Amino acid sequence: MREDGARSDWVSHALLLLFLLFTFTGALFAQQQQGNIAGEIRLEDGAFPSERLRVTLESHGMVVGDSYCDAGGRFGFPDLLPNVYTVVIDVERYQPVRLMVIVNPSTGQTNIVRVVLRPKPAERLDATPGGPTGGNADIVDVAELKKRFPPGVIKEFEAGKKAEQRGEMDAAVRLYEAALHEAPDFYPALNNLGVRHLQKGDAKAAEAEFRRVIELNQNGAQAYFNLGNVLYMTQRNEEAKQTLEAGLRLSPSSAMGHYLNGSVLVRLRDFKAAEEQLKTAGELDPKMPQVAITLATLYLQTGREHEAAAMFESFLKQFPKDPMAPKVRLALNKFVQPAPP
Repeated sequence: MREDGARSDWVSHALLLLFLLFTFTGALFAQQQQGNIAGEIRLEDGAFPSERLRVTLESHGMVVGDSYCDAGGRFGFPDLLPNVYTVVIDVERYQPVRLMVIVNPSTGQTNIVRVVLRPKPAERLDATPGGPTGGNADIVDVAELKKRFPPGVIKEFEAGKKAEQRGEMDAAVRLYEAALHEAPDFYPALNNLGVRHLQKGDAKAAEAEFRRVIELNQNGAQAYFNLGNVLYMTQRNEEAKQTLEAGLRLSPSSAMGHYLNGSVLVRLRDFKAAEEQLKTAGELDPKMPQVAITLATLYLQTGREHEAAAMFESFLKQFPKDPMAPKVRLALNKFVQPAPP
């Protein structure tokens, strides 16, 4: 019995260390330490891509940066605030990639990400890319926009999106601002400006843009998720919860909406509701690695160490090449070692 108890304490201690790594990453957001993400892309046969591929960086469902790989497949995101990020590569010819990266300068200044691209099945090569820049698929109703706004405004906005796709962010901002000069209520441009503000670390300006989008288009769920994410990142948890719930009433099948809401509920220590939200997010989108990580930390906070360990093991099985996998694997390997005397 004493041996089992000692082993249980050892497991709990190791999991607690891992829990602190994950949970305090979000709390470090307010500090000004900065880290980097450095990545390399190769094709399945080991060759480098023959074209400059766009790489997007997301945090809690929001686009916060864009990069393009060079001839050696290299890309990078410098000067990042401590947070949980997702590296996304979604181009027409290859299977989409989503890799979670936790930036925590106190444990390492640079996170190395290696990506292997695999071709899409032939029947999927002609699939239409989804949603406008920023992943806000429900922010734009093209038919409605054509009824409400002059063609020139829409033309400026589309040109801005194309500039973003080329990595010309300053040009994109100028085009969005030109559209807004002609039509100040053109909410898609306001939304994309909000994303650019967040990319530069200006949460206050991003919040103002997203609030204005909601005023102008109250039926667009993604604007609520965008705003809720900013509120979450700036520690206004109760308001974030209310905002995210408003978005989920409009779009109850949004995996990211449920994930963000679950993350907020963890902070509010409403663990039962948080678990339900996170499990729903995982069911709606099984390819979100951050769901497993957040669920595991919830289990740790509620004293369910064995469930946490099982969740981390599930994470490793489902996402063996995720950048967080080595840290999770290292922690779990300690559990099979003999307990200290």
